[in-house]
Amino acid sequence: MLDRRRDQGGFTLLEMVIALALLGIMVAMTGGVFATALSAIPRGEAVAARSARFRAATAVMAKQVRSIVNYPAHTEEDEIFPYFWGDPSSFSFITAAPQHRGGEGLGWVTYWTDGRTLWMGERLIFSVEAVSGTAPDPSDQTPLLEGLSGARFQYLRLEGDEGEWRDSWDGLDEQGLPAAVRITLEGVNAGQTYWVEEIPVMTVVYGLGAYDAEVAIQGQGDSAADGDGDGESLGGDDQ
Repeated sequence: MLDRRRDQGGFTLLEMVIALALLGIMVAMTGGVFATALSAIPRGEAVAARSARFRAATAVMAKQVRSIVNYPAHTEEDEIFPYFWGDPSSFSFITAAPQHRGGEGLGWVTYWTDGRTLWMGERLIFSVEAVSGTAPDPSDQTPLLEGLSGARFQYLRLEGDEGEWRDSWDGLDEQGLPAAVRITLEGVNAGQTYWVEEIPVMTVVYGLGAYDAEVAIQGQGDSAADGDGDGESLGGDDQ
C-alpha cells in the first residue's frame, strides 16, 4: 500500500527547481531576442533616413554642377572671366538649376565643408521676381550632410586628350571652367565607407554665347550704352 502511494506522487522538489530554471532561461533568451529586435528598429530607421538624405544631397549637387553656367564676372580692373572658384574644401559657381523658387532663373551656389558637415549656400541672381523687385531675400545656407569623417573637392583641367585633376580652380587665372568636378565624401554611413563621383560640367552658355573675353568686353560696352542691365554682376573678390 505504501509503495503504490509513492508511485502516484507528484514532482520532487529537485525536479521543480530544474523546471523553473529552464523556464527562466527560455524567458531570458526570448526577452533578449525581442529587445535586440526592438533596438534595431530605430537604428534601421536612422540608416534609412540618412541614406535618403545622402541620395537627395548628391542628386542636387550633380544636377547643379552639370548645369553650370558660363557666366561672365569682372574684377575691379574690368577683367572679364567665366565665374568659377574652388579649392579642396569649397567651390562656387553659377547654375541654371537653382533650388529656390522652383528652379527659376540662375543661382549663385557655394558648397563647402569643415570635414564633418557638407554645407550649401545659394542666392538667386536673376528671376522675374528679382527684376520686378518683389522677391524676398533669397540668401540661404543649408547643411546637406552631417557626421562625415572627411570631404574633398577637385577640378579637372583638360588639355587636348590629357586631363589633370587639380586641388584648386580660379576662373580668372584659367579663363575657363573645369571640365568636371570630383567630389569625395568619407564616412557616409555606419560602415565608414566613402563616396566618389566625377561630375562632368555640361556648360550652359548664358547671354554671350561661347565665352570670349573680347566679345564679353564689347558686349558689356554695348549694354552700358543702351542702358540695359537686367543681370547682376559678380565681382572677382566675392567668394
